[in-house]
Amino acid sequence: MKRNGFIFIALLVVTGIVTAAPGSPAAAWEPKGQGECIAPANPGGGWDITCRAASAVLQKTGIFKESIYVTNMPGGSGAVAIANVIAKRKADTNLIVSASNALTFTVAMGRTPHTYKDVIPLAQVGAEIGGFFVKADSKHKTLADMITALKANPKSVTFAGGSAPGGQDHMKVALFAKAIGVEPTKVVYVPFQGGGEALTSVLGGHTEVGALDISEASGQLEAGKIRCLGILSETRSTKFKDIPTTYEQGVKVSYIVWRGFYMAPGTPPDAVKWWSDALKKMVTTPEWNAEREKLGWEPIFRFGEEFTKFVNEEHVQFQALLKELGFLK
Repeated sequence: MKRNGFIFIALLVVTGIVTAAPGSPAAAWEPKGQGECIAPANPGGGWDITCRAASAVLQKTGIFKESIYVTNMPGGSGAVAIANVIAKRKADTNLIVSASNALTFTVAMGRTPHTYKDVIPLAQVGAEIGGFFVKADSKHKTLADMITALKANPKSVTFAGGSAPGGQDHMKVALFAKAIGVEPTKVVYVPFQGGGEALTSVLGGHTEVGALDISEASGQLEAGKIRCLGILSETRSTKFKDIPTTYEQGVKVSYIVWRGFYMAPGTPPDAVKWWSDALKKMVTTPEWNAEREKLGWEPIFRFGEEFTKFVNEEHVQFQALLKELGFLK
């Protein structure tokens, strides 16, 4: 009997019928098949750059073993993408969506019925500084030149940005105007579907100043096609150390942009944990740090509950700011 029992157990093992004993650890969840990153804007903007940078490093380092493709889904400064994810991509374990303060403004303005509580905030993988960029041959040689023009006539300077009115790029202009004593609602802001389009407008001479983030402008900045009049920060960029800050030039206003991701509602906790751990691992790699430094992003990271708490608190703060500036009743 013992021999027959031994043979029976051996057969179960060979055929794979034996299951794990109660209490034994199950295999850790891992993604299967292609990954996808939705960028809620056209190519060239900050959301697109975030998706492409993270996707490239996750694949290059082998953290994500399959390919990750980027889907551009512009519209409403993130409103179209979040609606699509909530309605059509529930529980999609292979999907991450690029996000930033721009989405917080969209939510705060009520341009979408959704909030961060309707999705799963995942991680902040960096931060960057906003600034004002002009063509290399612009008549505005310094920030002081632009301030003089705005004070003389607020409508004389046209600003381009990659977010809707009342959105992130518009807020850079509004906060700056308020800081120099100019009525924010009188300044001309021209919205585009992403920072790439806004930069093209500046380069084409259709608008004068790009209210952009450093990563969106870094390529043209390094090529000498544009100049930065100042970054909205108390401290200088770790990459573009020669660019003066607004504080240095007597204007006490700053604007720091976080870069991160959220996931679709209903995504199983194991999948959320895998992606969170994957991004935690990614930001420690030499490949990511090289990419981050190239983009001019600062090494500021948040994950899990800390990140969720941060974005929900930011939502409340932005609503108050928008009311103060007259963009929200």
